[in-house]
Amino acid sequence: MQKTLRPCLTILCVVSMLAATSAGAQQSSEPGTNKTQSTASPEVNSEVSSDAEPVRVSSTGRLQLQAAKSHWADLLREHIAELSGNAEAQNITPALIRRLRQDIGNILATEGYFSPQIQFENPDAGKTDRLIHVTVNAGERTVIENVSLKVFGPLSDAIDTGDKAAIKRRRNLQEDWGLAVGQPFRENDWTGAKTQMLESLRADAYAAAKITDSEARVDADQHSAVLKVEVESGPVFTLGDIRVTGMQRYPSWLIDRYQAPQKGEVYSRSRLLDFQRALQNSPYFATVAVGIDPDPDKADAIPVDVNVVERQARDLSFGLGYSTNTGYRSEIAYRDRDILGKAWDLRSAVRLEQRRQLGYADIYLPPNGNNYLDSFGVLLEKDNIAGVRSDRNAFGVKRVSTRGHLEQRLGLNMVREKIKSEGEPEEINKALVASVGWTWRDVDQPFDPRKGEILQLDLAASEKALLSDQRFIRSYAKYQRWIPVRKTDSVILRAELGAVFSKDDEGIPEDYLFRTGGSTTVRGYSYQSLGIQHVGSTRGGRVMATASAEYVHWLDTVWGAASFIDVGNAADTWRELSLKQGMGVGARYKTPAGPIALDLAYGRQAKKVRLDFSIAIAF
Repeated sequence: MQKTLRPCLTILCVVSMLAATSAGAQQSSEPGTNKTQSTASPEVNSEVSSDAEPVRVSSTGRLQLQAAKSHWADLLREHIAELSGNAEAQNITPALIRRLRQDIGNILATEGYFSPQIQFENPDAGKTDRLIHVTVNAGERTVIENVSLKVFGPLSDAIDTGDKAAIKRRRNLQEDWGLAVGQPFRENDWTGAKTQMLESLRADAYAAAKITDSEARVDADQHSAVLKVEVESGPVFTLGDIRVTGMQRYPSWLIDRYQAPQKGEVYSRSRLLDFQRALQNSPYFATVAVGIDPDPDKADAIPVDVNVVERQARDLSFGLGYSTNTGYRSEIAYRDRDILGKAWDLRSAVRLEQRRQLGYADIYLPPNGNNYLDSFGVLLEKDNIAGVRSDRNAFGVKRVSTRGHLEQRLGLNMVREKIKSEGEPEEINKALVASVGWTWRDVDQPFDPRKGEILQLDLAASEKALLSDQRFIRSYAKYQRWIPVRKTDSVILRAELGAVFSKDDEGIPEDYLFRTGGSTTVRGYSYQSLGIQHVGSTRGGRVMATASAEYVHWLDTVWGAASFIDVGNAADTWRELSLKQGMGVGARYKTPAGPIALDLAYGRQAKKVRLDFSIAIAF
C-alpha cells in the first residue's frame, strides 16, 4: 500500500479514509500541491479469537485495552475515553465499534503504524456487565527509506555560482533535517522537521522562504516512507529605515542608543530579538515589539517596525520589610527617568532599618551606543552590626557593559568612614578605590534559576599616595551553580573566596575587608559575626572563604522544602582561618521576584539554633 501525504492533508485524515475503503480500492485527491494515493487498505482485523464469544451489539459492556506496554498504548488510553482505566460501561453498537476501530487506526498512524490488527473479544459471556477486550497489535513500524531536500530561488542561484556561504547554508539545512534515513516515521516529526527547516531559512536573510511542494510517500506493505521537500528561498532581505510608533514622552534618539540595527544590514531574526530585548530591559519602555513585514518586493530595504509602550517618567514607592540580618525596614523611593529632559534616570531612596540606615541617589545615563551604561551617585550610611558602629559617605562613578552572558564593570569610588568599636578608639579611614569586575551568567531564569551557573570576579585597588590611608589590592570571587534534579527539585552549590593584599589592615575601610555570616552566607551565625573577634565586636579580616550545598524539593508549584550545609569564616591570614559550620532545614515560597526563604540553622561551633528569614513588601 502506498500513500502520499502533503501539508494540507494529514496522515490522520488519510488513514481515516482508507479504513472505510475495501481492500484494493483506489482514491486520489489533488488540492493544490497536495496529493493522496493508496493501492491497498490497512489490514484491520476485527475478528474474535476461537476461545472467546463474539461481541454482541446492542448490549452493555466495559472496554479494556489489551496491548503490549508501549508509548502508543499509552496514547490510546489517553486519547480514547472508552479505553481509559476509569471508563464506565458502554452501550455496544456497530457505530461504536466502527468509531473505535477508526480512532485506534488514526492514532497509530500518527506514530508510524499503518497495518494494525484490532480484535474485539468477550471473555465474560453470560454476564450482565461484560468485560470486552480490545486487543491491538500495532504491527511493524514504518521507517524512512529516502529523503530528498531541494532548494530553489536566489539561494540555489548563489550555490550554482559557487558561493561558499550559500553552499554552507544548504549543507546546514541538510545536516539539521530532523528525519534521517532509518528513523521511524511519525506525523508530528514530519511536520516539525519541515517547520524547523523553513524557520531556519526565515530566521536569517531569507525572510520570505516557503515550502512549495512536500510529500511523504508511505508504503504500508513494505513499512517504508519516502520523503520529499522543495523550498523556494525567496530574495535576501536587507534592513532599511527604523519606523518607531508609541514614542511621546522620551526623546526619539533613545532608540539608536540601544544598538539599533543599521540600514543595509542583512536581515537576522536573532539580531532584531537582541535589539528588542535591549529596549525591553531599558528603564523607559513597558513593552516593546520589533519586527518586519517580509514583503519580497521590499527585500532590498525592508523597514524595521518598532512599537513601544512607554513607562511613566516618575515613580514614588514605599516599602516595608524584615530581615534577621538587619531587622525591620521601611523605605521610600523616588525615581525620575527624564531628569533635565535628557532621559537621565534618577534612582534614589531613604531606607531605615533597625541596625542600618542609608540614603542614596544614583543617576544612570542613557547608553552611548556602544552598549556602555554609565552612572554616578552618592551614598550616606550608618549601621551598628556585630558590635561595630560606622558612618560612611561615598561618591562613585561606574560603567557597565554587557556582551552576551558576560557583564563587565569599571568603577571609581571615594569612601570616607568613621568606625567605633566597643573598647577601642574611634577610627577615620578614607580611600580612593578603582575597581573592575566581571560576572558571567548562564541561567534558565533570572529570578528563580533551576539550571545554570554564575561566576563573579572583582578586583579593587587603592594607592596611599592618592587620597587614601592605605595601599591595598582586594580580590573577590564567587561561583554559584544550579543543578536540576528530577522534574522540579534542584541542588544549589555556592563558593566564595576573598583576599586583601596590603601591609596591614590599618586605614582600610571596613567595606573592603571581609566579614561573613547570616542568611545568604553561613546560616546559623549572626549577620557579619564571623571575622576577627574583639571584645564585644567583630572586625573585618583580609581573607575569607565560604561554601554551601543546598537541596530544594518543591512540594507543589508554590511551596518547597530545603536542607543545607554551610561553611565559612573570615580572618587576617589564611593560616588563622578556621571554617565555621552551619546546617539545617528550611521552607521556600515562590514569588514573582524569586523564592522567599525561611531557614532554621544550627551553628556547630556556636552551639546555637538560629532562624534566618527576610521578606519585603512594596506598595
